[in-house]
Amino acid sequence: MDSLFLIGLVFIVVIVLLAIKSLSKQQAPGSSVLPYRKVDVLFTPAERSFLGVLTQAVGQDAQIFGKVRVADVILPVKGLANADRLRAMNKITSKHFDFVLCDSNDLSILCAIELNDSSHNSKKRKERDAFLEAVCESAGFPLVQVPARATYKIDEVRGAVAMYLKHEELATPNNEDTIAPDIIQPAVEEVVCPKCSSKMVKRVAKKGKNIGSEFWACSSYPKCRYIKAIKAP
Repeated sequence: MDSLFLIGLVFIVVIVLLAIKSLSKQQAPGSSVLPYRKVDVLFTPAERSFLGVLTQAVGQDAQIFGKVRVADVILPVKGLANADRLRAMNKITSKHFDFVLCDSNDLSILCAIELNDSSHNSKKRKERDAFLEAVCESAGFPLVQVPARATYKIDEVRGAVAMYLKHEELATPNNEDTIAPDIIQPAVEEVVCPKCSSKMVKRVAKKGKNIGSEFWACSSYPKCRYIKAIKAP
């Protein structure tokens, strides 16, 4: 009886030791099993929509980079004590700009763009925005604030960043009558679904009392069924 008990006890101890060893391997540094997951998309629907308009607005004059760390474009001034420098770096390390524009030719940094949606209305976010504005002002770095909207006009977005682009101004003809009216293009709008922020697309009603009429429909259909009538001019 004592032998069986001893054998059973030894067996239990061995099982426990093996379990502890296995657990320690899983938690050891350098283990292939780490607590991370990939992010599916880099931009929110609102940011993605604005990016499409911004790309058209800057054209070949600038390259657009998204989610750029503040510390990648702004650094503490030289001459600070180590403790002060570290403190200044810690304040900006975890923050980022929504977009940064760089010159297309030499990739010199031109300006940063913040897309301000409803999340910027919270007290904590307002404090963060005020701090970021102060940092940019101190560094002499242009920060363009753009309110998030359902639609954007390319010429308005271009106007917001034009002063920071290193582009050549187009020569203005002396005689305005020489400009052919058919080369003047209307501003293009990017229509965004107010419910899910996905892109809206034009559709034509194929049945019902509005047959033949155009309307805006959410591109995320059938997940989102938002539609909006297009008023006749």
